[in-house]
Amino acid sequence: MGKKIDVFLIKTSDPLLGEVMGCDIRINALDATVADLMDALDEFAAAHLADCKGCDACCQERAPLLSADIPALASLLPQPGDWPAHTAVERFGTLQISDGVSDIFLRRDEDSVCAQLKRDSRSCSIWPQRPFVCRSHFCLPRSARLELLRQDVANLGLNELTRLLLAEESSGAPCLDGVPLKDKLDPTDYPANALTGKVSYAEILIKDCVSRDLWRDLCAERKGI
Repeated sequence: MGKKIDVFLIKTSDPLLGEVMGCDIRINALDATVADLMDALDEFAAAHLADCKGCDACCQERAPLLSADIPALASLLPQPGDWPAHTAVERFGTLQISDGVSDIFLRRDEDSVCAQLKRDSRSCSIWPQRPFVCRSHFCLPRSARLELLRQDVANLGLNELTRLLLAEESSGAPCLDGVPLKDKLDPTDYPANALTGKVSYAEILIKDCVSRDLWRDLCAERKGI
C-alpha cells in the first residue's frame, strides 16, 4: 500500500534568489491525518535537509499553540491537574487578546527568542513535544497549497485552544491573568470545529480542516523533480 501523503522536492522561484529548491505535497488517501502530514514532513526533512540542531533561526519567530499540542505539552509537567489547557498555556505559552481576538503562542524571552531554546546548544528543550507549527516548518520554500494547509490547521487549532480555555474557565479553572476570558472574548466566536474533541493529530482528518477546493488541489496528480 502506498504512502498516504507524499512530500517532494520541486523547483520554485524566490524574489531575491531566483530559481531555488522547494517542497510540495500530494495527498493519496481520503483518511490522511495531520499526523500523517507531520510524518511525511519528517521523512522529507531527513532525506533532503541538514539536521537543524545548532540552528535557531526559526526559534525567533512566533509559534502559535494549537489545541492538539496541549496533551504533549501537559505530559512534560509533573502535575497537569484538572485544567490541562490552562496549565500548559501558563507554563509554555503567552495569551494575548486584541480587539476581541485571541492569540496564543510559545512564550518568548525578552530578546524575542523562544523560551524553550537551550542557548548553549542552540537546540529545542521540548523537541519531541514541540508544537505542530514548529514540526511543520523548515528552511525551505513551501508550495502555496502546502502553506495553505498548514495555515488552515493552525487557525482551527488556535481557535479550538481558545474554546478549550473558555470551557475550562466556565468549569472552574482559574483565570490566566485574573480576568475571565468571557469578559474579553465572545464565546460564540469560537464554536466547535474539526479539532474539537481530538487529543492527538492522528485523530484529525485533513479533509475536515480545509476547503473542498484546497482538498482537490492537495490530491491532484503531480510529481517532484
